[in-house]
Amino acid sequence: MRKPPQSLLQRLKYIGPSIIVTGSVVGSGSIALTPLLGAAAGFSLLWWLLLSMWSKPLIQAEISRYVIVKKQTFLEAFAHMPGFKTTIRGKTTSWLVWFMFIGVIPSIAGMGGLAGAVAQAGNLMIPFISVEAWVVTGCLITWLILYWGSYKTLEKTLLAMVAFFSLVTLIIAISMQTTTYQVTGQDLIQGLSFSFPSDHVALALAVFGFTGISYGEIMAYTYWCLEKGYAKEEGESLQDTRAWIKVMQTDVWVTVLFVTIGTVPFFLLGAGVLHELGLYPPPDGDIIKTLLSMFTGILGNWAKWLFILLAFFVLFSTFISGTAAFTRTISDYLISMGLVLEKPNTRQQLIKLIAFLVPLFSGIAYFLLPNPLTLIMIAGVWAALGLPIVNIGALYLVNKLEKELQPKSSTKTILWLTLLLQVAMAVLIVYSQTIGI
Repeated sequence: MRKPPQSLLQRLKYIGPSIIVTGSVVGSGSIALTPLLGAAAGFSLLWWLLLSMWSKPLIQAEISRYVIVKKQTFLEAFAHMPGFKTTIRGKTTSWLVWFMFIGVIPSIAGMGGLAGAVAQAGNLMIPFISVEAWVVTGCLITWLILYWGSYKTLEKTLLAMVAFFSLVTLIIAISMQTTTYQVTGQDLIQGLSFSFPSDHVALALAVFGFTGISYGEIMAYTYWCLEKGYAKEEGESLQDTRAWIKVMQTDVWVTVLFVTIGTVPFFLLGAGVLHELGLYPPPDGDIIKTLLSMFTGILGNWAKWLFILLAFFVLFSTFISGTAAFTRTISDYLISMGLVLEKPNTRQQLIKLIAFLVPLFSGIAYFLLPNPLTLIMIAGVWAALGLPIVNIGALYLVNKLEKELQPKSSTKTILWLTLLLQVAMAVLIVYSQTIGI
């Protein structure tokens, strides 16, 4: 039986799920919505961005705790939630799982927006290939990578991408301080003053849903934990199970670090440069050309190519990791709800099939509505609505564990506080979309 690592240094050698999640998170949310939030509201919503990034990893960790202890998938765990249940082909699941399954539709729309943003970056890089052709090419390459690759291949591919764009964004943010767009102490004080401009509610809510760890990434993370081997051994001792929980928690905090490094600089660039230039909303709906102004405004025209490469890698890494997550989650939906009868190789076959279907339908979504920002915001708003459900699940499930494996009382208190915040936010979304603000 494999023994879990005990020291912090040993635990760091086992990180990996965080890399894949970072590849997914530091993408459309960070490079598209985050700077546009700064462009729209200036520095005033910096506190909102930090709240988005730092309030959700606890939910991620506590649901993963349950998955590690029980050796169940995310949806197998949520099948035990109280309330109305369905039983199909011997598989019983809860109404919450069905509700989350509906979310696949707006999430695919968001992937279509992402495919469009990748294509816009590709078109700037190689102009003689049209945006439409880039959409098709990006979807095809994503399918091939996921069809032939393994978990280790995905982890290594995204590690290189995450390292590249994290380094570049830090360099650009530091360079910003040597220009007329430099961030001052007064700007930061304004950003932490808890003001909330009502003119940009929809954008702010989409940012909350799509930056940091969204409920989709929380779900996907549990599958990466299982594939990495955090919950591999049956019949583990209580001590070993606790050790694997600590490995997972270390991995989660690495996610927080990477996501913060990869996201905050984009917000500062948007607030410091785009807001000053009045580039919100993006002219002609072109996100990439608008965001390009951040880099050229600070470093000069030569930075165009640096940004194009950065944007392409960031957005493409998100498209790959997001599609990879869908291959696991949609497969589990179909099996856990009894829609597909599970046989020895059913899950592996579904993963390969969905690796083709998700890019296909993402591309179709873009061609039906060729506006990346609108598609990404649709997915972001739905993601914000889904967060309270996942939070409720975390609170319910961890209380079902043995006392020795449950989180501390302080952790449960924080989960309750984040739930109240998310419920209030969900009410605000419904109000803003029905009555209007």
